[in-house]
Amino acid sequence: MPSRKRLLTLPCFALAGLLVAPVVAKDTVRVSGFGTVSVIDSGTDNLGFKYDLSKEGLYGESSLKPGSALGLQINATITDNIDAVVQGVMQDRIENDIDKSISWAFLRYKFSPNVSFRVGRIATPIYMLSEYRDVGFAYLWTKPITDFYSAIPIASMDGADIAFRYSLGDGILETRFFGGQSNVTIETINDPYEVTLGSLFGTKLTYEVDNWLFSGSATTTKVKEGDPSLSITSNLSALPQFLWPSLPSTLEDFRFVDTRITYYSLGTSYESGDWNVQAELSYTDTDWPFFPDLAAGYTSVGRVFDSFTVFGFLSKAKSVGGYYELTSPPTTSLAIPDIATGFNLIDQNLKARIVNQETLGFGMRYDVNANVALKGQIERTWLIDNRIGGWSTTASGLTASVPDYIDTYSVSLSFVF
Repeated sequence: MPSRKRLLTLPCFALAGLLVAPVVAKDTVRVSGFGTVSVIDSGTDNLGFKYDLSKEGLYGESSLKPGSALGLQINATITDNIDAVVQGVMQDRIENDIDKSISWAFLRYKFSPNVSFRVGRIATPIYMLSEYRDVGFAYLWTKPITDFYSAIPIASMDGADIAFRYSLGDGILETRFFGGQSNVTIETINDPYEVTLGSLFGTKLTYEVDNWLFSGSATTTKVKEGDPSLSITSNLSALPQFLWPSLPSTLEDFRFVDTRITYYSLGTSYESGDWNVQAELSYTDTDWPFFPDLAAGYTSVGRVFDSFTVFGFLSKAKSVGGYYELTSPPTTSLAIPDIATGFNLIDQNLKARIVNQETLGFGMRYDVNANVALKGQIERTWLIDNRIGGWSTTASGLTASVPDYIDTYSVSLSFVF
């Protein structure tokens, strides 16, 4: 793994800039914050609700852990052209430390009103909620829509980006280029794994006109370190090759390091005094057998009535393309318990990672005042063709019967200050 010292270089650089800022201009430091207290009830004994890949599944119970968060942000103007931003978010994660709690820590230089450059830890601009995924007050729902967002573990990256803004017709076009690396913790059936995504590069286009916003992004990265597949393959490499001739090539296929992952997204939103409409589509292209290519999307519509907003959404996530075909050992070898167990475990895990589900949800938001919102939401997710890849699972869940659907209930109180 990269040393902790090296991983913290860019965030600490921005933090140092922020510490200098009060000395340079004491009246230009602004502190703000946000938070969400959320109760989510979902899952079954074997299938856990997956808020995202960095959190533990919720198995048929109610919990404050997955959706609750508290954030603090400090903005400081250092000179007319330079400012610094640090944001920390406290929330439940599989692996938690100070480094993971720092979501932003960057210095920004403005070459002009239309060109800016950031370096440090920045939000990864690959989807519409990039800048406010943890800020529950900023969107209608009690939580980011699960079918779309649960499979995206990247919230921030250590690197840099540059943005250009232009007038185009009656609107504003922003073009952003970014690069860096990101470290994430991924839940598996056995143990969580730290994964480093290195050489992450991408671009995002955003166009704002009247009440509309349109966005599109393309990002590619390679896995630098970390291999979650070792939790189920590490005991197989010592097996004699003649008992399972195809095993060496299979284990090579399962290596996560150097796997190329490419992510594409399109989104649009419309906001007026009465309506709130938002939709996103994404496609994840990966060469790893345990994560088949994934297409996901949703459409959300909200109608405003004074302080109340009633909303509904439809979402879908589906693994697409070809699935990995595991070559079986010879029949005689399957009579050996260790080989039969190893083969079945791999085969079950491959099938358990395939996603095919649809969700229908309804909810209501009540804006208590300009800084506080109370929200409630119910949703039903249908598991099509018995595919459970959108859920966390226990070892026994690999072979348990799959329900036709799972209901999720959530209530949240979100605030900003």
